[in-house]
Amino acid sequence: MQTSPYTPGETAHEIPGRETQLTDISGLLARVALEGRFAGRIRVDVGPRGVGKTSLLRRAQRTATDLGLATVYVTAGNGTLTAVIADEVDQLTRAWGHGDVLAQWVEEVKLSAGVPGFGHVEVTGGSGPAPQATRAFRELVAHTARSATQDADRKGLVLLIDEFQAADEDSLRTIAYAWQELQSSDLPVPAALLAAGLSHTPDVVTGAVTYAERFQYRPMRDLEPHETREALTAPTSKLGVAWATDALATVVERAQGYPYFVQVYGDEVWRAAGNPDPGDQLTGGHVHAAQGRVDVDLTELYRTRWAKASAREREILAIMAAHAELPVPRRDIATELGVDTTALSMARQSLLDKGIVDAPAHGMLAFTVPGFGAYVRSVTDS
Repeated sequence: MQTSPYTPGETAHEIPGRETQLTDISGLLARVALEGRFAGRIRVDVGPRGVGKTSLLRRAQRTATDLGLATVYVTAGNGTLTAVIADEVDQLTRAWGHGDVLAQWVEEVKLSAGVPGFGHVEVTGGSGPAPQATRAFRELVAHTARSATQDADRKGLVLLIDEFQAADEDSLRTIAYAWQELQSSDLPVPAALLAAGLSHTPDVVTGAVTYAERFQYRPMRDLEPHETREALTAPTSKLGVAWATDALATVVERAQGYPYFVQVYGDEVWRAAGNPDPGDQLTGGHVHAAQGRVDVDLTELYRTRWAKASAREREILAIMAAHAELPVPRRDIATELGVDTTALSMARQSLLDKGIVDAPAHGMLAFTVPGFGAYVRSVTDS
């Protein structure tokens, strides 16, 4: 009996099907660690919920650690982002020495962020950060990265930010301009910044600071069939368990390339097989036996997302679900509701922020989870 190698709803240790992203990130981190370079372009991996962005970011953190880079991992949306980063830097570096210098810049960042007890530096004009805020964050990153290299086992610094779309605008401006200024530093700054966020993150970030259009945004979409097969078979092969051809084909079809569904199906099939031993096989019978429990999980996911939607948002979702093909033009939704497209702006933004819909192209909307349209029809058809 072996524990399931699948991790639905958890941060996965292995992320099959994302080799392109992993290769690019590994190369970026290697340049920082081995050449002492500053990664001047902030990388942001974006996509709907459930496609593995957090798992990718955590994998990047492990890669950075393996290369000897110190890491700071934070999730945006839980306070002023620059202040949260400063706190984590403080925790990370307390045992490094050079405490007075780093503590000074930690306090300066908190001061500029308006942390209680530290005052506040106002952002003027709304188009750029306060110079004090930019300088404080820039110097915090620079001094931390350089301090890291004074230990033979450390090569530099990597900042990792999840849920980037939830960051406050002041912090986005401060980070963007500080990172720009670090590119022209006279002294080496071995550092990189990796982030992840929902699909509309580029719109949110560039709305706060135009310079952020130069960030490296990389979309994460659903898996291709061959990638889904790998995501299903790679974990089991390490445990000596194989998939029957028909069983694998069925799950590949039903999971529809959505990484969370892949994990749910894999986990339930594994359990239906009785936590198989090496040499066992996952069969079509196991897939059939697992389907009921899978349906419970998926229905609960759909129900939760529907429950999050307001009355106006549900009207939009119902219209989208009634369309035979996705994505749906926003103008078509507005026409059916009898309003101008601008009247949908707030509801559209809210649905994007909640991760219920995606905007795969300008003026278009699609559901982020396969099968959600069918669920909406089931609860709205009278």
